[in-house]
Amino acid sequence: MARRWEEQLPSGVEAYWCQPSDANARGAKDFLLSGCDQIMPKVHARMSMHYQLSESTRQSRKDIVQLLKTGLEKLASQVPCLAATVAFDAVSKRGTMKMAGDDDGVLLLVTGADAVRTDLPSYAELERERFAPWKLPKGKAYPEALINPIAAGKGHDGGLPACIFQLNFIEGGLILTAAFHHFLVDGPSVDLLFRAWAAHCQGKDEIPLYTDRSILSSLKRPDASEVQRLEHAMTARGCMVNSTKPDPDNPWSNLMAEPTKSAVISFSREAIMALKAKIAAQKPSTPVSTADCLHAICWTGLTRAKAALAEGENEMDSWTVFPVTFRTRSFPEFPINFIGNTTFMSGAVLPVGRLKAPEGPIDAAVALRNIIDKVDATFLEDGLAWVDSIDDFSTRSWLSSPPRKIDSGFTSWACLKYHNWDFGFGRPAALRPPASPIPYVFPLAGKTDAHGKEVIEVVIAATEETHRLLMKDVEFQRYTTDYHLEP
Repeated sequence: MARRWEEQLPSGVEAYWCQPSDANARGAKDFLLSGCDQIMPKVHARMSMHYQLSESTRQSRKDIVQLLKTGLEKLASQVPCLAATVAFDAVSKRGTMKMAGDDDGVLLLVTGADAVRTDLPSYAELERERFAPWKLPKGKAYPEALINPIAAGKGHDGGLPACIFQLNFIEGGLILTAAFHHFLVDGPSVDLLFRAWAAHCQGKDEIPLYTDRSILSSLKRPDASEVQRLEHAMTARGCMVNSTKPDPDNPWSNLMAEPTKSAVISFSREAIMALKAKIAAQKPSTPVSTADCLHAICWTGLTRAKAALAEGENEMDSWTVFPVTFRTRSFPEFPINFIGNTTFMSGAVLPVGRLKAPEGPIDAAVALRNIIDKVDATFLEDGLAWVDSIDDFSTRSWLSSPPRKIDSGFTSWACLKYHNWDFGFGRPAALRPPASPIPYVFPLAGKTDAHGKEVIEVVIAATEETHRLLMKDVEFQRYTTDYHLEP
């Protein structure tokens, strides 16, 4: 019998159910979800990987499909929850992941295997345009008809797969897109899964993955009086846990702003490392990371731009929202190969005046690092107790930021080491998020550009006016080598 969502697939799309190759991993199963898994209950996170193909014949494309399919079957045996479907329990208002029977598998959609697609840009065109997110026409490379009901708070009763992959063959290459439900993974988990999938495809040793989610379940549910203490403790660390979304049916409702445009920006690694060395000399007690410095540069630049536009002109403070994960050097006991959600959205605040000053990036990087370094066993214990206290995740969740002037928001799906995702037909040239309806900052892994310079790419979604000011910002441009803005 056809699944309900199959009616949403456009014509010409081949659908493969990649069932676990190990028969013991098949069959009806319920998967434990921790409170952390619940905190983005209605969102599929998406990304695209771009590969160049030296050869593209009908047979070579079919071989790639079979290669990826076989690798997914092995990966599904290692991580059976990949083959689950997503549902909500009307009574508990909590999400579930289930495998209904032996026919469940990971969904792989394929287009262009018989004849490459001409309704998508060629690899050469995408390369010229920095593999920009806006170059992929909406609904053409992702299974939008399956994913969009999630953002609208609908569709979970249709047995939607927990993850969906779509393989699109284009002239000169291929685009592999992925959509993961937040019940399944966070950003760091994605890197682990893709490396494990690639290893299976190439016949290499299996990459160990830690899949026991019971470590993220609180031992006891706190009473009402304890919840308030937990919220104060988490908020004091910078975590944003103590508010309610304006519209419980729309997880994006308190993040929407004016229409955004995206830009692919290349930052000079040499300039970032110079800032890092300067901070080390001035603030030796707070060893900041390269990612802290990049975040600080973006935060200060966006703050200056929005201040110039008089956005929130009565606000004296600037906030940045960013992920803090239990996979941190401050908490070495946590398994770094854990598959699941380990992330809380946190916030750092500094006066707008300090961020606009020449030393703004230094102050910003130190403020960010001080919050990240607070992640310890107590943070984990309090965080798990707090998420396990929530009765209705549709009204209080990861996206429940207190109303304030947030100048920059960073995603946890950042700096993924996609260069290691080699399935056997070459390394990906680029990883990109989709075009975004909300403002955010998406850092990517470092690479060498066409001029032989080491750069770190960042995709920033912001209003067109904000981009125009950033492109003229002398301090911001000190760190950039290229600013490719959506037309």
